[in-house]
Amino acid sequence: MTRTVLKADFFWPLALLCVFTLGLLAAGGLALVEEFDRAATQREESVVENGLLERIHDSAWHAAQEVVWDSALKHLDDHFDAAWASQNIGVIFGKSLGFEKCFVLDAENRPLFAADAGLEVDAHNYEAFRREAESLVSLVRGLEIERGPIHNAQSGANPLPKPVLANSVANVSGRLYVLTAALVQPDFGSVLPRGPRAPIVVSALRIDQGFLSAFAERFLLPGLVLHLEPYRPHGDEAEVVLHNDRGERVASLTWVAQGSGKMIMRRLGWAFIPVLLCLAAGVLILYRRSRRMALGLITSEARAAHLAYHDALTGLPNRVLFFDRLGLSLSQMQRSGEVVAVHCIDIDRLKDVNDTFGHHVGDELIREAARRMAGQCRSSDTFARLSGDEFAIVQTRASAGAGAALAARLTEAMAQPFELTPGRVFVGCSVGISIVADPHIDPPEALRQADVALYRAKQTAKGQFCFFEQEMDAQIKIRRGLESDLREALANNDFTLAYQPQFHNDEGMTGVEALVRWCHPTRGNISPAFFVPIAEECGLIMELGMFILRRAFEDSKRWSRLKVAINVSAKQLRMRDFVARVVELTQEIGVDPHQFELEITEGILLGDDLETHEMLEELRRLGFSLALDDFGTGYSSLSYLQRYPIDKIKIDRSFIANLGVEAESEAVIAAIVKLAQALNLSVIAEGVETIDQHERLSMAGCRDMQGYLFSKPIDAVAVDALISRTSDAAPQAANESMTA
Repeated sequence: MTRTVLKADFFWPLALLCVFTLGLLAAGGLALVEEFDRAATQREESVVENGLLERIHDSAWHAAQEVVWDSALKHLDDHFDAAWASQNIGVIFGKSLGFEKCFVLDAENRPLFAADAGLEVDAHNYEAFRREAESLVSLVRGLEIERGPIHNAQSGANPLPKPVLANSVANVSGRLYVLTAALVQPDFGSVLPRGPRAPIVVSALRIDQGFLSAFAERFLLPGLVLHLEPYRPHGDEAEVVLHNDRGERVASLTWVAQGSGKMIMRRLGWAFIPVLLCLAAGVLILYRRSRRMALGLITSEARAAHLAYHDALTGLPNRVLFFDRLGLSLSQMQRSGEVVAVHCIDIDRLKDVNDTFGHHVGDELIREAARRMAGQCRSSDTFARLSGDEFAIVQTRASAGAGAALAARLTEAMAQPFELTPGRVFVGCSVGISIVADPHIDPPEALRQADVALYRAKQTAKGQFCFFEQEMDAQIKIRRGLESDLREALANNDFTLAYQPQFHNDEGMTGVEALVRWCHPTRGNISPAFFVPIAEECGLIMELGMFILRRAFEDSKRWSRLKVAINVSAKQLRMRDFVARVVELTQEIGVDPHQFELEITEGILLGDDLETHEMLEELRRLGFSLALDDFGTGYSSLSYLQRYPIDKIKIDRSFIANLGVEAESEAVIAAIVKLAQALNLSVIAEGVETIDQHERLSMAGCRDMQGYLFSKPIDAVAVDALISRTSDAAPQAANESMTA
């Protein structure tokens, strides 16, 4: 009995102690797991919240940068231009930057313009956003007052103004948006605000499923859900609450947290039954699993940080990390005086690879190019991918020689063939270099200078490198100014036409070539070789081309027996309604298409596409004759002359200038004339300036000519006078008459 009592007295306290210990361990384990999961969730929520705020700030910054622009201030403040706003605000914000809505407010905060998905809509659409945007607009107005007036910065004394913006999230009509209010400001100060208050552009970026999917993929967030109504997380869900600028809750994001402590506890629950036998093993397993979870969380955090600062395709630093490293290098430059070089690199012909083989091969090329270029850099250099085919390098302890050497290595390495999945591909790269002399320069400005040099390198020849010079900035400013002046000149019909007479040896004056002229009010006469490419780049070539056609058609009614040659740009021919507009113009003015000759360049025919062929055939059917200009300077493929409806070829002036100087030029001209005769084509030589050139061309069989030997380009009235003087004379006599 006593033994039994002893056993009972010993067993039950021991059992109770074991149960208590087991319960304490279980409770402690559960509490530990709960605390571990809670800490992990808080850390994950913090990372996600910071990433979301960074994404919202980036969208606001991109929106603000688009309105720091002289042209924006001119067309939105000086005099509101709805067409300009539609093209440069509506399209850019809607199509390029991805904003669903954008609005332009005047100095009194009244809506002047509205766009939805890049398309102009009624300005009253702003009313749906007014309540949420008012506080942002008020904040921007306050910052505008704090900034003070902007003075003319053309002297170079004032830096570019910093963007003035405010942004917040807002629930508008049951949809969540990132609202940004950005003040329209000048960039170089050639245009200043009309009054004390400038226009404001309000943009709305929709936080939709596409936004959430991209964000979830970037931060590895399974089950990411947006809640506009109040929601209480449950289970393993983590939550980030979004507030507007007034501190009000507008939405929340929830997702399944990555903590797995409870799952581990459930799996190891059986180990607590034989506590006395498996306690040590359970503690060891719990320790090892806990350590593994901690390492997993550290790895997850490191991965999120890596994705935030590195390019997903190549693994290189992205734009954010590039600017951070460049800023550190400039700070080091202030202390040590070591020179920093910034390289901007662009892969040539990447678009051709994408169009030919697909974007997956283009991505393969980008990865291989990144690997190859990285091999040319030092470990102390920062090599980053900024965008699709654009890379950049921060080269520390550099000099002009070191910068040139690195750029030469890059171009040489990229000139070698790439062995890709479809086969061997040749591309290349162009490099712009900025040697930073001022350690106080902003990193974006240093990169912009390198980008300007890159633009010059690509203009010179692909596969080259170029250093930034201050003259390049001046040329870019002149070019941007001319774009605005070009629009104004077209609106005011400030262009004129000059006509270069064309002569035949036996028939006298047979035609004229229409040449556009522009006398700038301050810069004087500007060459068409300079302003026509600008018109093509800024989308004005169709308007300029139609002006030339209209004026030439009107003047041609004075010369019934003369053929009028008119140059047509490649971009004009690629516009679907070009033929229809030309037909409409001939009917409006009442001219015969048989009187006109359209001059095209070989570059138009390089694509050999069906649409170009059909358009030329249609022009030919209407009665226009077609001439191939600058023949001999391009590819000069015989197949073009056979496939396309060409009536005449025009020998380029570079061959004419060498007549009597290089024997090869005379042989080339004779070959071109024989080729034209064999194909039953007319041939004309341009740039004839001497009697010797005229005689040699006549001996080669070329009877039609134009140039200063006969007449310089003259206006329509002078053409009338020339016709009256040369109506019954040969070209030589006409020239003598003009000389006299």
